[in-house]
Amino acid sequence: MRFIKYILIIAIQVLSITAFAQQKQELPKGLVAAFEQGNSISLATFFSDRIELKIQDKEAIYSRSQAKQIMAKFFAKYKPKGLKKKHIGGKADSPYFIGTLLTNNGNFRTTFLLKGDGKKAIIHRLSIEVE
Repeated sequence: MRFIKYILIIAIQVLSITAFAQQKQELPKGLVAAFEQGNSISLATFFSDRIELKIQDKEAIYSRSQAKQIMAKFFAKYKPKGLKKKHIGGKADSPYFIGTLLTNNGNFRTTFLLKGDGKKAIIHRLSIEVE
């Protein structure tokens, strides 16, 4: 009976630590602001040199400058009103984000994978799909 009690206490502690660690993960404020403002120039500062970009049905790997132009066209057509977080997960050095980009012409499921370069988080994959 005592053994079961110790196992239960350890399990509760592990689950509490895991839940607490996941709550601490947040996106860089500049990244969120760039999405909410539809600022492709600021957003591009978070892109890796080569980024896998999927916007609706088009998917390819682009350079940072190409991706910046594509996002500028997207933001011109779909003016953002906000970015609503649904989930942030992954490891500390490679988190991912799942959310909804609210725009004047509909909402989009937005996901991206970030990786740390030692100084800041860099987006390696960005997907924007009609919700």
